[in-house]
Amino acid sequence: MSTRPHARSLLEREAEVAALHAMVDATSGGDGRLVAVEGNAGIGKTRLLGEARDLAHHRDFEVLTARGGEFESEFAFGIVRQLFEPTLAVASPESRQELLAGAAELAAPVVLGTPVATAAGVGAEASFATLHGLYWLAANFALRRPSLLVVDDLHWADDPSLRWLGYLARRLEGLPLLVVVAMRPPGQARAPALLAELLADPGAVVIRPGELGRESTAMLARELLGLEPDPEFAAALHTASGGNPLYVGALLDAVARDGISPTGEHAPRLLALGPEAVSQGVVLSLGRLPGEAIELALAAAVLGDGTGLHLAAALAGLDARAAGRAATSLVNAGLLRREEPLEFVHPVVRTAVYEGAHSGDRLAARRRAAEILLESGAPPSRRPPTCCTRCRAAIRSSRRRSGAPPVAHSRRAHRRLPWRTFAAHSPSRRVRSSPASSASWVRRSSSWTWRRRSSI
Repeated sequence: MSTRPHARSLLEREAEVAALHAMVDATSGGDGRLVAVEGNAGIGKTRLLGEARDLAHHRDFEVLTARGGEFESEFAFGIVRQLFEPTLAVASPESRQELLAGAAELAAPVVLGTPVATAAGVGAEASFATLHGLYWLAANFALRRPSLLVVDDLHWADDPSLRWLGYLARRLEGLPLLVVVAMRPPGQARAPALLAELLADPGAVVIRPGELGRESTAMLARELLGLEPDPEFAAALHTASGGNPLYVGALLDAVARDGISPTGEHAPRLLALGPEAVSQGVVLSLGRLPGEAIELALAAAVLGDGTGLHLAAALAGLDARAAGRAATSLVNAGLLRREEPLEFVHPVVRTAVYEGAHSGDRLAARRRAAEILLESGAPPSRRPPTCCTRCRAAIRSSRRRSGAPPVAHSRRAHRRLPWRTFAAHSPSRRVRSSPASSASWVRRSSSWTWRRRSSI
């Protein structure tokens, strides 16, 4: 099996690349534009920015680049400095003077670190002067030669740089300057209001790449592994990755590293590799969050997708307000898709969160989850929801210690709740029809689990 590294094909991005082609063509004709590539982590935003750079280089554009960083977001004009400082630092004195001519001289304190007499004033006036000077610096670049400004990971950008990009975006018409940025959705950004304002500009073009289909993931497997994957293996690859290009690449790298053949018999192993392949990114994302968010993430991983926030909060030991803050943090970090009910962006992320926790914490959480589910009236079904494979094991362990089936305990727990709350979790239409049938299902499922345990 071949493991040689090579550039992976850019699949299912024809429309996105065509849009970038059109924007480069328009900019060459003097019609500048802001293009935002928006999507969750790993969807391929950086790859599209690379395509934009290649297109611009082929058209002899000046290309200036920058990238946001989580730990650099407190440095004022950090993105702006990345864009302009390298070129100005190596420019000849004559070229530097040309670029900083006129109103662009107001940008000198930012991009050169030198005081300028004309940058007088304080507060709002000085701020406007700086933005205006930076606009003219970008314009001088573009008027000398069509230019492309590329900013990756804009969601980490500092506030002054974001304000300048907004200022610039409103003044691109008639200027041979293309601005292409990549960002996560504003809700996952450190300054969501500023990013939302940038995207709301009437002249902005927003590109949102989607997940890859099964045929594309199979094609990537064929390219990287050098073998035709079996249909079962290809299906498992798509399921484990969710079509996220980053997850697909991580899984295929793990497959190549471990020498796994892309055959049907190895499909289950591929599914097991999914969390391992993305666990590092998940751990890094969790590590940036407050402790209450980490506790809620583990609770959500134990209880499963579709769990109400109040149940996960009870398991995490959080009050309603803290749980709400934690859920919002997890959504903003790109780990949860929604806050109510809780849902991870992909099953592989949920499993990575669960497997990343200490084994003792996982066991304690499973036992506590079993108690909470029984107290809330949610039964251990013979076809349990996503949480209950692990929870049911904890319930059986608890029953072994107690020596008796908790049927009466389940009845009491159920009577404390409206029957509809319980019935909403049932896959059976009949169970949802009345309180009596709902209670009957509690008794049947509880006694069934006990009888199954007795027969082992």
